[in-house]
Amino acid sequence: MEMPVAIEFVIDDVAGPDHVEVLSEALHARAERSLRERTVWLDTHDWRLFGAGLLLEHQVLAGGSWLVLRGLDGDRIARQAAARATVTADTLQEGAIGHRVRDLIGLRALLPRASVTRPAQVLLVLDGEQKTVARVVLEGPATVKDGTPLGLRARLEPLRGYDKAARRVEKRLAAIPGLSPAESFYGAVFAARGLDPRGYRSKPDLHFDPEQPAGEAFASTFAQLLAILRDNLDGTRRELDSEFLHDFRVTVRRSRALVKLAGDVLDDNVRARYAAELRWLGDRTSLSRDLDVHLLGFDQMAGQLPAPEVLDPFRDQLRREARTAHAALNRALRSPRFADLLEGWERDLTMPRPGPATSLAVADVADRLLSRSWKRVHKRGRAITVDSSPEALHDLRKRCKELRYLLELFSSLYKTKVHRELVRELKRLQDNLGEFQDSEAQRFTVAEHAAELARNRTAAATLMGLGRLEQQLETRQDAARREFADRWERFDRRDNERLYAEMVAAR
Repeated sequence: MEMPVAIEFVIDDVAGPDHVEVLSEALHARAERSLRERTVWLDTHDWRLFGAGLLLEHQVLAGGSWLVLRGLDGDRIARQAAARATVTADTLQEGAIGHRVRDLIGLRALLPRASVTRPAQVLLVLDGEQKTVARVVLEGPATVKDGTPLGLRARLEPLRGYDKAARRVEKRLAAIPGLSPAESFYGAVFAARGLDPRGYRSKPDLHFDPEQPAGEAFASTFAQLLAILRDNLDGTRRELDSEFLHDFRVTVRRSRALVKLAGDVLDDNVRARYAAELRWLGDRTSLSRDLDVHLLGFDQMAGQLPAPEVLDPFRDQLRREARTAHAALNRALRSPRFADLLEGWERDLTMPRPGPATSLAVADVADRLLSRSWKRVHKRGRAITVDSSPEALHDLRKRCKELRYLLELFSSLYKTKVHRELVRELKRLQDNLGEFQDSEAQRFTVAEHAAELARNRTAAATLMGLGRLEQQLETRQDAARREFADRWERFDRRDNERLYAEMVAAR
């Protein structure tokens, strides 16, 4: 069996203050000079690198700084000099690390997630010919977050081509009194800082017992939604990347839908209050998110024109409006009204005052809410004809979102395979409705801005480019509208009715 690339040990008091000499003698190693090293672990807010099995370290030493990409087992994949004191996605140099990291993080910002400064001593383990066959790095002691101590540690780093020698070194280390196997150093640092890369959630992770009282189930859901909202609040305020606002806004929408659909599970006064307050909060996020979406897709949109640069005045206009909109959003997020909303949410929704259905089994409430939402979607969809207004499709899209939220909320109560197939069928319909509405919204945005730019005597080439863009968006919208009939026919077929009935009956 192939040995792990790095193995770590804790050095306890038995090894004593002369641990360097003790280990050097036991391992036939030569000690290099002692260094003081600062390590910063970089990742996105949602831990995309960790999720891909990678760690990105920024190591700062007296002689310079380095970026090191490792596997979670400690295997060093790549190393390169760091050109900047602060590493972000924008400052990543070209090369193996930059290319791989950018592909993984996408739109997300690269953020410092944890850091620690500690003394480090490298021992070079030598064979009989005085060749280096392994490295043992002695680290610590160190402190992280509020003085939490991390003791002395030894990390064995085998060298390629010397696996057998490394196994012998591992056995020697394990035999030294005062050394015991340890979790990874990064794991100890993350734990000391209260970080759990595997615990990140962008939506609630819910597991209900069918007989659980509905009041408890809804309260736990609202608690998770509040935690997700707070988790994305600072990044939204600071505009660290556009995904913070996206996740913040989606959480608000889920919460609004849950309040609306909670029915008798919530006290009427509580439901009325938070329906209004969450609507207010959702409205505050709308313009900022819409402008973010326009700017994120701008290059692709402009690329449809022979000379994309003619749209630069339009991009500049969107950027100015985005700055203004984000400033207005931040004022709302720092307002007493928002603070009261968060405080009340924790008081009233995570431990809600009971409604008539609070004590009913959550499975019975789920069946009732899903049945109502399922019928509402079909009633709206079957009423749409070729002559129906765009508003009818927008309304159907809202009803589909509500159904999707309910399916997500109660997924643990139903058979996974059937539930997944229903969600897949619903998503196909939602994709079509989203394409229709997004094309229409973008078309109106282009038309409004073209009119304003015309009033400001913008160059004719820009106005002509905007006109062509508006036509392309109208063509996209028309195509989505024509495709709707097929998408609806697929969703409204008997097979899906059978799937829905099977899902509910099999609970």
